[in-house]
Amino acid sequence: MDFEYQTESSDGKGLIMIEGDLDNEQAGEALRNAFNKLYNGGERTIVLDLGAVEIINSYGIGKILMCYKRLKAEDGVLMVKPLSGFVKETFELLMLDSLFPVDS
Repeated sequence: MDFEYQTESSDGKGLIMIEGDLDNEQAGEALRNAFNKLYNGGERTIVLDLGAVEIINSYGIGKILMCYKRLKAEDGVLMVKPLSGFVKETFELLMLDSLFPVDS
């Protein structure tokens, strides 16, 4: 079963709306595809909306860091919408909350 995350561009920012758990290869591939769609379209500020994510593991974190590294290499910025629950706890535990600015 293939699935993809919705993306949109506005005000010089790309947005990826991630739904479901970010904990397996299929979810990671969907994130990579959504990121590439925005990145190849010229976006260098990309916001991840993780509001609908309940579970994230090292696989999902690794994919997010891959996006971060690719943007940073071109002076881009990877941001997150305000986090909550398990995802927020995970980001705080790994000190990722200080790495990714929050987009209001």
